[in-house]
Amino acid sequence: MTSDSAPDPAGDRSVAVTATRPPTEATAAQYRRLGYWSAPRPRSAEHRELRSGADRTALVDNRGGWSYRHLADVVASTCARMSAAGIGPGDAVLIVAPLSNAAVAAYLAATNHGCVAVLLDRRCGASDLRHAHAATRPRLTLARAHDAESLRLREYGPVLTLEEISTVSAGAEIDDPTLLDFDAAAVVMFTSGTTGTPKGVVHSRNTLRCGSANMAEALRFGADDIPFLSTPLASITGVVQLHMTLSAHATLILEDAFDPVSSAARVREHGATVIGGAPVILEQLFAEYERQGLRGLPLRSIAVGGTAIPHHLIDTAVRRYGIEPIRVYGSTEVPFSTCSPVHRDAAATESDEGMPLRGVDIAIRDDVDHELLVRGPHRFLGYLDPDHNTDTFDGEWVRTGDQARITAGRLAITGRLKEIVARKGMKISLGEIDAATAVLRDIGECVAYGVPDPETGERLVLALRCSAPTAPELAEITGRLRQSGLAKWKLPEQVVLWDEPFPRTESGKIQRKEVAARAAGRPTLLTPRLRDPERA
Repeated sequence: MTSDSAPDPAGDRSVAVTATRPPTEATAAQYRRLGYWSAPRPRSAEHRELRSGADRTALVDNRGGWSYRHLADVVASTCARMSAAGIGPGDAVLIVAPLSNAAVAAYLAATNHGCVAVLLDRRCGASDLRHAHAATRPRLTLARAHDAESLRLREYGPVLTLEEISTVSAGAEIDDPTLLDFDAAAVVMFTSGTTGTPKGVVHSRNTLRCGSANMAEALRFGADDIPFLSTPLASITGVVQLHMTLSAHATLILEDAFDPVSSAARVREHGATVIGGAPVILEQLFAEYERQGLRGLPLRSIAVGGTAIPHHLIDTAVRRYGIEPIRVYGSTEVPFSTCSPVHRDAAATESDEGMPLRGVDIAIRDDVDHELLVRGPHRFLGYLDPDHNTDTFDGEWVRTGDQARITAGRLAITGRLKEIVARKGMKISLGEIDAATAVLRDIGECVAYGVPDPETGERLVLALRCSAPTAPELAEITGRLRQSGLAKWKLPEQVVLWDEPFPRTESGKIQRKEVAARAAGRPTLLTPRLRDPERA
């Protein structure tokens, strides 16, 4: 474990990551009484439970498989390294996570050591990194050596590489009887907010286990199931599927770089039985299987959510492959809240989200916006910044920002109040993009919006009213945004050029929806993926 620059003193770097909007004591007691939440448990007991999977395969990434026994060895060894470095319970540990066996071990080690695991995806940008450090002041970062170099992680403090922790001697144990508080902050994930500032979502071990139990219930998940995960580990979908798999001592297939051809082959090679994630991933897999003329697949069920499910995806899954689709609704704040099985003889609607899962309550806030409220033992403990909680909670209910109706207990989503673009299931805040375009002021005024995309679900579009004599190239626009710290996956794939003022409200705010509606026929810059007119 090395650092190219001297880190700040530990005391100066420490920031207590705590619950900013925990449930009331009465509600927490009710969750424990009903069996949703667990009491404190020794670290050694958690480790024994992991090791009890023995020689069953726990994880298979693009480099090979790890048994539960080996995973437990790596976790114990990493905990020992953290102790030797003075990292203890309550300290924040940043994990820049690929979808790899070692990243999973790093996550488990941090949480089992009593630390708060702060998760960022390996594709994060410099601004994501700066924000995470400012918000949590992690005392240690775990990342691949390549990412540590490219993101200059050692400038922030000590780094332990995933390559370093992967080689361990067998039989490492955790004998520490220290109790883990399952109600305390354990994990921080970042989600795009409508204000443009990423929001740090704080979960406990109890809330995450409830979310994973909900997903297991929706999928009727068992020890013989093999999930295929291509959604980032630093997302709620990734974390919940990890907990769901490990709690059953099942096997999780990790796909760090999704590719329709190679990923389709891995699904069949490893006998994956369930996939949960964005519809666009499944569409690409099924398109590849259809191209190959395949009929039989190991998949038995798919859980999809985040955007409307295309009818042809349901039809392909059910009628061609005999796969049961499950529609799920949730968010980083309230993961896997409702589900709706889609049967062979029952056509799915794009808005039907089904019934609440175990312990979950849903309600409509008022008769004006029809905003959906959700509460339950799976709900998060609040945002890192207490100010972000102001418009998010209504008592113990979470305001989702989605418009909905509830009929006979069934949830239907009718619209969105929040300005978000969902690209391959990953949410991009339009407010964040608008703020990032400040670096383009010398070129012109910008506003971001989303449009449907057959490959990604939605894509990000930037409307640009040029003030420069000549229009810039797309590469110049995206290059400036990248240099400002915007993550690559948040870059616009299309720029629409305006030669007239943007439509505005009486107060002067740009009318985003009107800009999108009036884009047709205007000069447009496209990424290589979109330059074929039939795909633009």
